[in-house]
Amino acid sequence: MPKAVILDGYGPPDVLTWTDVPLPEPGPGQVRLRVRAAGVSPTDLAIRSGHLKAFPLPPRAVLGFEAAGTVDALGPGVTGVAVGDEVAALLPHLGGYAEYALAPAWTPKPPGVSWVDAAALPSSAEAAAGVLNQLDVQPGGVLVLFGGGGAVGVIATQLAVSRAVSVVSVVRSATDAELARALGATPIETGADLVARVRAEGPVDAVFDAAGTGVLAAAVALTGDPDRVITLSDPHAGDFNVRLSAPTPDRAPGALAETMALLAEGRLRMRTRTTMPMPLAAEAHRRLESGAVHERIVLVAP
Repeated sequence: MPKAVILDGYGPPDVLTWTDVPLPEPGPGQVRLRVRAAGVSPTDLAIRSGHLKAFPLPPRAVLGFEAAGTVDALGPGVTGVAVGDEVAALLPHLGGYAEYALAPAWTPKPPGVSWVDAAALPSSAEAAAGVLNQLDVQPGGVLVLFGGGGAVGVIATQLAVSRAVSVVSVVRSATDAELARALGATPIETGADLVARVRAEGPVDAVFDAAGTGVLAAAVALTGDPDRVITLSDPHAGDFNVRLSAPTPDRAPGALAETMALLAEGRLRMRTRTTMPMPLAAEAHRRLESGAVHERIVLVAP
C-alpha cells in the first residue's frame, strides 16, 4: 500500500505519523501524482498545532499545499497532460505529504528545474501573487511586507517590484536585510519604534503579513485601515478585523506558470532550501518550530 503522513488530531509534531493509506483515485478534472517532493509551509505548522482552525480537517488528514511529481493517472475529462509528465501542483485541499496526491491544477516542470525547487514554489507563488492581487497596490504605491526573508516574502518582493510598487521589507536579521535590498526593497529590521521607523519612509498603502507572528497591531496602525492588511496565517486575524489569506481558484490562476518560467530562466530567486525524508515530517515540523532550521524544508518522498 502507498504511504502518507497522517494527521490524527491537532497537537505537537508527534501527531504526524507515516503510515499506510488507500491509493487515491482521481476524480473529474484531477490528476494523480506520484509525488517526488512536497514543500512544508508555516501554514502547515499552524494547522497541525490547532492554531489555525479556519482550515477544518477530516480524520486522517494529509498536510501539504504543494508538491511536484510525475503524473500517474488521469481523472475523467482531463486533457492537455499525459501519464508520465513531470509537473508541479498547488493542492488547495492539502495532501502533499504522501507518495500519491490528487491535484486539480498543475504546471509542467521544466527539465532544468529540480524536483525540490518545483515542490517549494507552488504555494509561495500563489500566496505572493494572490495577496498582491487582493491588496491591489498601484504602481508608485508603498507596500509594507512583514516576513520579507521568508519563502512567500522573497517572491512577493520580486513580483511587487516588477509592478513598480515600492516595498518596505520588515526583516529579523542583517542577512534578511541584505537579501531584501538585493531584491529591490527597502529593509527595516524589526524592533523598538518599528511603526515610527516605517512611517518615516512615507505613507503606506497596504501591508502584507507573510510572517504570521503577531505583527497585526503594527500592521493596522501603519495603514489605519484593517481592510488594507492581509495575513497569511496569524490566528488572531479576526481580532483585528484583518483578512486571512486563503487560496481560491481565481485569485492568481497564472502565478505558478509565471514564476516557474522565471525560475527556469534564472530570473527568480527563492528562499534557500534544505531537504528531509518525507517519513520524518514530524521532525521537520519540530525543527522549524524550534528555530533550529532557517531554510525552507522540502520533504523528499521515498
